[in-house]
Amino acid sequence: MRAQSILIDRLVAVIGEQALTWRDVASARLLGSIPSTGTEADAIDHLVTRELMHLEVERLAVAAPIAAAVDDRLRRARLRAGSDAAWLQGLRSAGLTAESARAWVGDDLRMDVYVDQRFTAAAQPTDFEVTQEARRVAPPAARDWAAPPAAAADVSMEQLQDARRRLVDQRRAALVADWIAGIRARTPVQLTGARP
Repeated sequence: MRAQSILIDRLVAVIGEQALTWRDVASARLLGSIPSTGTEADAIDHLVTRELMHLEVERLAVAAPIAAAVDDRLRRARLRAGSDAAWLQGLRSAGLTAESARAWVGDDLRMDVYVDQRFTAAAQPTDFEVTQEARRVAPPAARDWAAPPAAAADVSMEQLQDARRRLVDQRRAALVADWIAGIRARTPVQLTGARP
């Protein structure tokens, strides 16, 4: 009788009642849920944040994404893997099937949609704030702090668009960080340490 190979894994964290392992880290990196670079501690932190968001999205029963969006994200993950063989090997190494990879990516998309809907509108700056931000980063000769926002001839439309994007990104990141901190405050999180 042939011996079967057994995948051995190591626990990295427990979030609520959900155990996270190194295979979860590998899955998250392969599927683009967390950055593929960085330290092991960074990867664990990103995975913990993802799980906290996932718990909240599950609690709120956020709708499943459209199939085409899942297909597109999986296609990009396959491209990042470099080849079909590398993609299949990555799935096997992470203990994923095509179905479980699809479900994982679907959850990522549900989280993205929820965060966009909840925080992007709340992060919108006023026109005055956008103009002030554009002037703040404009070359010194172009600054006219006394000019009212409607007469912002000292900054270009492109500078205003960049300033709006920058402010929205900063505010949205701060709102999401506060949201995650709130979830983490009411959810038991136990880190078990880095890989030996």
